[in-house]
Amino acid sequence: MYIYTIQAMPGQKAKFEGDTSVKYEVKRVNTEIAASKKGRSEIIRTGLEYEDAMRLIDGFNNMEGK
Repeated sequence: MYIYTIQAMPGQKAKFEGDTSVKYEVKRVNTEIAASKKGRSEIIRTGLEYEDAMRLIDGFNNMEGK
């Protein structure tokens, strides 16, 4: 199972959630891999607007049946 998160791109700081002045990246964490192991998280997409990132996460959650 994966957990998806949205984070501001490195070097950018969002003043509030959904700040349109910065770009975001979508990461996913594989919860089936132990926390101490490498390769547990990966960057899926970078350089997205907040709304596009949210749509991407919603799409992944719908595909996985969450």
